[in-house]
Amino acid sequence: MSVGQATTKTSDQRGQLTGWHVLIIFVLFFGIMLSVNVLMVVQAIRTFPGEVNSQPYEAGLAYNHTLKQQATERALGWRAKVDRITASPKGTVIAVQWLDAAGRPLSGAKVVGQIIRPATEKQSHDLGFVERAAGLYEAQVSAPPGAWDLSVTATDARGEHRTAQRRVEWQ
Repeated sequence: MSVGQATTKTSDQRGQLTGWHVLIIFVLFFGIMLSVNVLMVVQAIRTFPGEVNSQPYEAGLAYNHTLKQQATERALGWRAKVDRITASPKGTVIAVQWLDAAGRPLSGAKVVGQIIRPATEKQSHDLGFVERAAGLYEAQVSAPPGAWDLSVTATDARGEHRTAQRRVEWQ
């Protein structure tokens, strides 16, 4: 074997795919896939930790009490409907119409509420409603547009109360 033949053999192997090349490609491919997946999981957990209630165990223990309270509230026959949601320069105005069991406007009640994002409790806003007309209560909030869960509680002069929950959205 001469020296010239050995160099020719090396030049033929220069463009071939070897086992080391396949191993490097394999490791790089799955390394990139794994790092992107880890990044996505970290971002998903940061934006929504999965908690709907900050104290789920205590809420579970009080579930029967919650069901009894809801049945008592339903027996009152009060109904609430979101009358309108309008954007203004000062913020968003949410108007809720409350009716008693006979369908008459529920006037003179104390109405409070809260809006929270459906996916997290980080963005919650308390609402203080003011009666603008008989049974029509309005609250102003400076919250960004999007989907919100609205919870509104009306309490009359006798202390009876009813809570209504709705999903609202504005742009």
